[in-house]
Amino acid sequence: MVRVCDCFPRLKENVAGREARYTDNPEAAAPDGPHAALTVKVTSVGDLDELVHCERSGHKFVISEPVYVGGRNIAPWPLEYLLGGAVGCFAAVFAFYAAKLGVDYESFEATVRTNLDLRGHMIPDSPPSGFQGIELDLRVVSDAPEERLKEVERLALKGCPGIDTLRRPMPVESKLTVETPAAA
Repeated sequence: MVRVCDCFPRLKENVAGREARYTDNPEAAAPDGPHAALTVKVTSVGDLDELVHCERSGHKFVISEPVYVGGRNIAPWPLEYLLGGAVGCFAAVFAFYAAKLGVDYESFEATVRTNLDLRGHMIPDSPPSGFQGIELDLRVVSDAPEERLKEVERLALKGCPGIDTLRRPMPVESKLTVETPAAA
């Protein structure tokens, strides 16, 4: 069978090694242990465009708002990145479990859909503005038995940090620092 990538043997070895390190030292920080910290800095660059700098990886990207809310639509909007990130994480975790369980597949595609009520961020006392549910459609091309792929799906849904983040509420804290503009 042709695979999406020829990385499955290497991925299987990597997954086994990580699992052993995480089990052997559950309190260690990443990359040796299971605990990781992420810091992302977002800087407004004008016209409802934002520059995102990912501290851990060093990557940068732009997010933009749609024209109908006053943005320029020059890049994906924030919630598209949020969904794409969560489902991209799921795709990777699906591959990890497929490699671990020896379930080959030729291709993987996930489509995610959600609805939200945009009044929530503009009008006080309106309905919540967050996602109202998520529908995830998976398309996997594989000769593997369907029950094996369903097991990979089950494990990936249970273990994916991106899906887990969408699934459960968490505290959000905010700290505002106000600085006076420098004299001209």
